[in-house]
Amino acid sequence: MPNPYEDLFEEQGKNENQHDRNSLFSSEESSLSFDENAKEPLDEILEAISVFNSKAEHFAKLLSRLKVVDHKVDSGLVKLFVEKEDKYDKGSLKKERQYHELLASKFTAIIEPMRSLAELHLSMLRQFDLNIDKNYYSVEKTDKTVRSEKADAIDGINLQRKILAEATSNLDLLVESLRDSEKRLRDYVDVGGMNNISNSEFEFLIQKRELLTSGRTHQFDYSFFNFNFLDKTVISLGIYMKETTSQYLGRLRNIFE
Repeated sequence: MPNPYEDLFEEQGKNENQHDRNSLFSSEESSLSFDENAKEPLDEILEAISVFNSKAEHFAKLLSRLKVVDHKVDSGLVKLFVEKEDKYDKGSLKKERQYHELLASKFTAIIEPMRSLAELHLSMLRQFDLNIDKNYYSVEKTDKTVRSEKADAIDGINLQRKILAEATSNLDLLVESLRDSEKRLRDYVDVGGMNNISNSEFEFLIQKRELLTSGRTHQFDYSFFNFNFLDKTVISLGIYMKETTSQYLGRLRNIFE
């Protein structure tokens, strides 16, 4: 005997299935909605490079004003074979302290904005490594334009590394100058009179300087940006090596500790 309610249940099931399908499509349409104003990855990277360059230009002028090269210390070999007066000897404890403080203040003036630039460099490079490769495609630009803008981005990356490398070179020079000043300060330990400094105070001065110049004070291993031979070769050729840059990026993430 046929079930008199069978048609009713079937019709109800059809309505429920249709409702489920409508809900599903509605949900999918919502999740697949796109922001028409969203920027393409390469455009975002070029904008990030522009932001970096704006800040780096001020930083470059700072390096010019600080004239760190004026404090360059002769190498050990020069001192060994050429006997001459120490042009940086200030002649008194007070003046040597002031000179040491000047060097430390220049170090701080460089490392603080350099750290900010390095953070921008990391963020931009991470985005480039994640989104840009030889198969990158733009829906709005021609292949020729994309190639040109990728080359601009690579040039921007390499310029950033040059700027950070120069800053590192300046910091390294200041470290040597600070150590050289400390050798002269040591001569005043327990000499008595107006030019006296206790050994304990001298040791605290060394400890404070080491915290600063090691990067620990600012949680920033600036020495990472020293160029090696491969770095110089890649940058001089103006190329971007995906594998090498991935390794570089992996190490770069660890310098802010």
